[in-house]
Parts: sequence; C-alpha cells; structure tokens
Amino acid sequence: MTPEQFWGVWRLISYEFRLADGILIRPMGQGVRGLLMYDRAGYMMLQVMDPERPLFQSGDWLKGTPDEIQSAWEGAFSYYGTFELDARRQMIIHHIQGAAFPNWIGSARELFFEFADARLTLMTLPMPLAGEQAVGYLTWERVEYVK
Repeated sequence: MTPEQFWGVWRLISYEFRLADGILIRPMGQGVRGLLMYDRAGYMMLQVMDPERPLFQSGDWLKGTPDEIQSAWEGAFSYYGTFELDARRQMIIHHIQGAAFPNWIGSARELFFEFADARLTLMTLPMPLAGEQAVGYLTWERVEYVK
C-alpha cells in the first residue's frame, strides 16, 4: 500500500455501525451523503451528512429552534487534517486539526482500510455509540483520482 492509492475524491456509498450483538445502525439513514478527500501534500477532509435534515424555518443558521439545532448536529459530522499510512497494520491515520465534534481536535483517528475495485472501506476501532461499543464502516467510491 502507498499513500498514492488514497489520493483523490471519494463519494460516500454507505455509513453504518455494527454492534457486538450483530445489530446494524445507520445513524443517518439509507440516503447518507459525504465526501472524503486525500491530497498529495498529506492533507485530508471528510464530511458526512443526512440530506433529510429539516430546514431551519427562520432561514438563519444562528436562529434555529432547539429541535432544528439537534437535528442539524446529529445529522452531520466533518473534520480535516493530515493523514499517514501504516501499511504494516493496514491502517490510515487521520491527524485531526479541526472538527465539528470538538473532542476530536488534536486526536489521531486510526482506521482500518480495504480496497475493492474503485471502492475504499474505512473501519473504525470500537467506539462508544449510544452507550454501547460499535465499529463504524464507511464505504467510499472514487470520484476522481488526483495525481
């Protein structure tokens, strides 16, 4: 594996969590959307969102109702930073410099990866989700390769 295999723009195909007891959770529904980008300078960004989130009736992103704000927050996440490849462990590590979830800023997110055809699947280490341990699976399809 080389970093060049990751370079480019990737479109999200599916996003799900698997609990230890086999239960599958799709926190942003079947229609989830997202983009992942890796560049040759070692930078990355990731955005995932539920396109079915309700609009803010006020039209002002600083004046949502509590329910609108909760739906907007729970229906999207994003972060950016740098990345490095640990081919021996078959992991890519995202060094997060900025994130919608502030607890991730300054952290290193280790993700297992698999390539199949033009698809890339990233798998999280077990993490807390709604009070249980879950593994996240994000499957991406290459949109554009960047040299």
